[in-house]
Amino acid sequence: MIAVAASAVIVGSGLAQASPAPHRSASVSTRVLPAGAKVTKMRVSGVNRQVAEAHGFKVVTGPDGIQHAVPTPAAVNPDGTPYRPKVHPDNVVEGDCGDSYLWIHAVGGYVSEIETGFDLDDAAIAFYWRVNRSDPYGSDSNSWGGGLGLDTSWTGEWDVHGGGPGWETAGVVTPVSDALLWDGDICASGGPSDTEDIV
Repeated sequence: MIAVAASAVIVGSGLAQASPAPHRSASVSTRVLPAGAKVTKMRVSGVNRQVAEAHGFKVVTGPDGIQHAVPTPAAVNPDGTPYRPKVHPDNVVEGDCGDSYLWIHAVGGYVSEIETGFDLDDAAIAFYWRVNRSDPYGSDSNSWGGGLGLDTSWTGEWDVHGGGPGWETAGVVTPVSDALLWDGDICASGGPSDTEDIV
């Protein structure tokens, strides 16, 4: 059931299916964040109704105006077993759904490596992620996206060749950078950014 819902959602929601260019790499793995990485909380920003309903969830609007996926008695886990809700302290449902990060590493020779990614509190089926960067010589962007196969983390890397010495700044673009969780919730990046001197 997940595979059918995931493929329908990728087409229907506009989530990118693009692969990184050959000089860029992306992998799905558990990792230790680089020292100095800028980290921000990710928050539920809405719901993909098609995915939520395919897994037995209904869409409700909270007092903050944000939609959330709420389980019904028919809700199932990704493996098809009956859904059992997570227990939160004091029965409070927290808005945070993970962490996103970005880090610029000066390599030398006017080259930098930008690493970005996220760690989610729940499994995701798809994502789209975009980073904008600029330096004294210009600006550009890079994006990643596609299926996640129920993974909870993702890392992307972008090697940048600058025009000369100086500063470089980069940030995850919001609200377009997000992950689609298996229950239909959309977990949006908090927009981490970083600045580094490039030599």
